[in-house]
Amino acid sequence: MQTISAPDNAMPQPPQSHAVARDRKPHLRQIDRLRIITALSVVAVHVLGNSTFLDKGFGAQVAQAMFITSFHFTREVFMFLTALALTYVYYGKPFATGHFWKRRALGVLLPYSVWSVIYVLANVRPTSIGAFLGSSALAILTGDASYQLYYILLTLEFYIIFPVVLRALPLLARRIKTTLIISFTLEVLILFFIHDILPNIAVPSSASFLVSQFTDRFVLVYQFYFVLGALTALHLPEIKAFMLRHGPWMIAAGVVALVGLEINFLVQVGPSSGAMSRAVAVLQPMMAPYSLGAIAFLYWLALVLAQRVEQRKALRTERVWHQLSDAAFGVYLVHPLFIGAFMWIIVPPVRAYLPAGLIIFIVWAMTAFCSVASTVLLLRTPVLSRLVGRPAPTPRWLARWRAWRQQRTSLTRPRLAQVGAAGPAQEREP
Repeated sequence: MQTISAPDNAMPQPPQSHAVARDRKPHLRQIDRLRIITALSVVAVHVLGNSTFLDKGFGAQVAQAMFITSFHFTREVFMFLTALALTYVYYGKPFATGHFWKRRALGVLLPYSVWSVIYVLANVRPTSIGAFLGSSALAILTGDASYQLYYILLTLEFYIIFPVVLRALPLLARRIKTTLIISFTLEVLILFFIHDILPNIAVPSSASFLVSQFTDRFVLVYQFYFVLGALTALHLPEIKAFMLRHGPWMIAAGVVALVGLEINFLVQVGPSSGAMSRAVAVLQPMMAPYSLGAIAFLYWLALVLAQRVEQRKALRTERVWHQLSDAAFGVYLVHPLFIGAFMWIIVPPVRAYLPAGLIIFIVWAMTAFCSVASTVLLLRTPVLSRLVGRPAPTPRWLARWRAWRQQRTSLTRPRLAQVGAAGPAQEREP
């Protein structure tokens, strides 16, 4: 997800996720850890969300909703990583907008479109060519083919405005603290408006579809996490040193944020389940401080994991993390298929014998394993690797043939040069 460069995107796993060798920037190993941790957390929240029927008791519903809410950091972490990685690679260098958008189109838009079509076939099951084409086009435009694809659409929006963000960064970097305070305050106000004001506003019917459809997938709704990631990329050494030096504070930030989130949840739920949907909402004011605490803790954790492997010089372990990071984008794309399959195949036979918590864990573990395994297989398959955002790998036989040809050419050229040099000399002799 090469070893000398940073990922140029931190989507669950976008294509060509590292800069080319000419960039000469150290590879950010903590990004590898954070990518796959977040991707598997996405699997967890979706397994939890699809298994609420296992125990319909009020206490069980509250407990499961609390777990679901605690995993709502995933989209914010991915946004943070996307802005961080892109800024790390492109800031301070000549930037070709057209080339950037072309890479994003091949690496993200293409697999997003293909998987949208796949999920239309799996979920909508259109009965005619016209219905299929119409459903596919609408799904690509709205990100509604499957419940996780909205985020890809959101990321594509950020790619569109990234050239502007890159040009604005020098100005924002002059007043980092002021910029972050203003951005964070604006984020809280946006979430407060969406969660507490917008539901009480009479929206015209002509605009209600757009409001309900795109509120959670409009890039500016999450502006703070993109700003935070971009500005973090400008001061990575200082931030790394600070976090590793103050590890207990990073842990405390995560714990306090989580406790605050759950207290906020319980206050909203009260004695009945009537307010459950509002309490578990991703777009609510409490998510801003919670996501900030989660980002601080998880980034510190990723740094610690990377540092330990580096100190031990465990190259094999590093390769495993690298492979998992490469697979993160594919895990994000494919996991709903496995969740649906396991909910249908595994859950009914064991539901009467196993507790709901154990069933949820089993489904999560199997979904995570199958998602990673299938993605790794796709990554190693020519043409199909494009489905998970990677250029087609070169088959081994072709790589060996190219190496043989190159070696043979390198041995033949000096001989030809000698013959060419000797020829004219012989002709000049009497």
